[in-house]
Amino acid sequence: MNRRTLLKAAGLLPLATVVKLPAAPRKRSIRFAYLGDTHITPDTKPMESVARCFHHAQNQTDKPAFILHGGDVIMDALAKDRDDVQKQWDAWNTVVKANNSLPIEYCIGNHDIWGYENAKTDPMYGKKWAVDQMKISGRYRSFDKNGWHFIILDSVQPKPDGKWYTGFIDPEQLDWLKADLAKTNSKTPILLMSHIPIFSPTGFFSEANNKDGNWTIPSALVLSNTPELLKLFYQYPNVKTALSGHMHLLDRVDYNGVTYLCNGAVCGNWWKSDVYQQTKAGYALIDLYDDGSVERTYLSYM
Repeated sequence: MNRRTLLKAAGLLPLATVVKLPAAPRKRSIRFAYLGDTHITPDTKPMESVARCFHHAQNQTDKPAFILHGGDVIMDALAKDRDDVQKQWDAWNTVVKANNSLPIEYCIGNHDIWGYENAKTDPMYGKKWAVDQMKISGRYRSFDKNGWHFIILDSVQPKPDGKWYTGFIDPEQLDWLKADLAKTNSKTPILLMSHIPIFSPTGFFSEANNKDGNWTIPSALVLSNTPELLKLFYQYPNVKTALSGHMHLLDRVDYNGVTYLCNGAVCGNWWKSDVYQQTKAGYALIDLYDDGSVERTYLSYM
């Protein structure tokens, strides 16, 4: 067979068809309930309402596996004496024992910190009391669940004068965070939790933060070292989402591959009303997927 015959024969062959297979569907890794800013007191309305919220979450047809509490468990320990703070923690523990069967992972909020001026020499002053009540290993920590790596941060620090509080990740904790990110498998998606938002527009809700045409967002509302954290997260594409509370508001910001979620408040307007700045009192169901994506469903339990 000569060359011309070969070319004619080749021309009769069907062209190869490239078949693009559909991507494998993502699978949900875990669902949990985010409850935050419960601000419980020994009074009837807060105790009954928090109990109702627990039942609402646990009675979902698609039930969450655990609860992540975003901080401000109790109404306030910053300016209260020992007896008052103890009553608040007792109220919380009573409601949890009677109304909740799910594991709870906690993040420390500013109102969980005992900052009473006359208690500075007490061993429980500061965060020790909250750590003990929450039964957590320390003020910040990390753990793994269902293929995701969870990092719980302590975002509330004393001011330079020793008074409470300002929002940032302190140097000791920042060194730990960098080491924790570095040792986590690059294919493992990461969720971070801080009480005070790392990155959020919620600080713009109040005209009081705009003076003479300039916005001033205090670090009590958004962390003061957010720029450093954003640069750090950019180095780790497996950092997928960061949750927060504190603001009692609901938002979502997608920035450089990270989804930042501020998740409302169980107490709404500190129990004065069920709505705070257009956000209803509620909690969130968070679904994490094996491809690193996250979905949030915010629910009113009232």
